[in-house]
Amino acid sequence: MTKIRAVTFDLWNTLLTSSPGAVEIRSRFWSEVIDERGLEIDADLLHGTLSMLPDRFDEEWRAGRQYGPTEALADCFTAFGDRLTSEDRDALAAAFEAASYELKVAPVADAADVLSAVAATGVAVGIISDTALATGRHLRTYLDAYGILQHVTFAAFSDEVGVYKPDPAIFAAALDGLGIGDPATAAHVGDLKRTDVAGARAMGMSTVRFRGVVDDPEDGAEADHVIDRLADLPRVLGPG
Repeated sequence: MTKIRAVTFDLWNTLLTSSPGAVEIRSRFWSEVIDERGLEIDADLLHGTLSMLPDRFDEEWRAGRQYGPTEALADCFTAFGDRLTSEDRDALAAAFEAASYELKVAPVADAADVLSAVAATGVAVGIISDTALATGRHLRTYLDAYGILQHVTFAAFSDEVGVYKPDPAIFAAALDGLGIGDPATAAHVGDLKRTDVAGARAMGMSTVRFRGVVDDPEDGAEADHVIDRLADLPRVLGPG
């Protein structure tokens, strides 16, 4: 068995989970701006506009086209039409940014302990994560808050690399950041077959599918290993 020199982790539903409510949080932040500036945007228009964003992201994400805050704001501002001045747009953009630090996020059980244990063996730890309306700069604050980030040597976020998984470029960016020249000496842990398993396998990495939060129902090739608890990861990776 090839000795593993690095392990990369997906973020959502692998290290962190997000509770429903992002639309409501952004709506609250935007309602304050709307009230302060006296904008002619009623509650129905506000909620309807923000509610379309998850579906818009999913459509673009599956097509491999970047859809982050810039694109989401453009869609929202188009929906609001001529109700906004450039100053209004700036104020709404700032509130949108602030809201992304207030999402309801929680760590997956054992995440910090498992990453700490992996790093303690001398194996490099990385993150390869697709981002949506909360970007890498936001997600680092959540990872830091739950004691996970301190064990991570390098993180490749899609908004910073410019591509989503399974594009090889985001995996290559992570391996390069971790100083790994041979993908066969790295393993990737994630919850989705289409992005995590397929992308890592195409790079020549070992693959581990974590189904402890969500058991991916979509078709696709299975990972080399499937685990229900992150605490099982050292067992499937073998001796360091």
